[in-house]
Amino acid sequence: MMKVTKGAAPKRLTGAGNTATIALKAEYDAATLAFRNGTKKLKFKDSIYGHSTVRNELGRIQHGKCCYCEVKIPVPYANQHVEHYRPKSRSRQSRATEPFFPGYYWLAYDWDNLFLSCQFCNSSNKGDLFPLGDEALRARDHNGSIAYETPLILCPGSVDDPDQHIEYHEEIPRGITAEGKATVELLGLDSAKHELRLEALGRLRKLRNEIIVLKCVSDPGIAEMIRERRTELLIAQRPSSQFSMMVKHYLQKNPIP
Repeated sequence: MMKVTKGAAPKRLTGAGNTATIALKAEYDAATLAFRNGTKKLKFKDSIYGHSTVRNELGRIQHGKCCYCEVKIPVPYANQHVEHYRPKSRSRQSRATEPFFPGYYWLAYDWDNLFLSCQFCNSSNKGDLFPLGDEALRARDHNGSIAYETPLILCPGSVDDPDQHIEYHEEIPRGITAEGKATVELLGLDSAKHELRLEALGRLRKLRNEIIVLKCVSDPGIAEMIRERRTELLIAQRPSSQFSMMVKHYLQKNPIP
């Protein structure tokens, strides 16, 4: 998982997004009961929250990575999902429980609620799941307050340090707090389907082992070969690199020789 630090919201959200949010609130207020029992659904504009300026800015901030699993998301856009951290249409405490209607519709165009996610984390796993420590405190509409909520899924934009909640054992993430455990489980971060992460770990091991072997060789050209491999390992830890959190944890336990 990665920490996402954002700047100012794209104009598409502060302009058209703000206007659309006002309209959603008014629509909800006009037929509150129908929206709460799910017989009437609010509609959202992908042309606003999924606009190229929004998607491109998220891609720039997140270095083209999924905010949850840190995979470099392939383009075209079919693979890049603009993820609503708090689900916009409906929300669910668990996969076994009935959904709450409506979702966090008033945050559909909120910059703080939007992230770039891969299809696996967003559609295949998270979907409308948004468990809280106390579901009785869930904000049911725009008249409530999310300040009282205690989400169990970590928010990439507000978590101080993912390392405080998740640690890696080789390529497998493990939650070390209630939030970390829920995030790993609900998003399938420990799924075997993350085979690219295992491949990345194999590359780390190979580079590190090559350094160990090369240090035993007496040759003037060896120093440059060692330097190249060390540089590659250092680059792999950068936030812009794929699976940088896993890399950091691996090299903390297996320092570069």
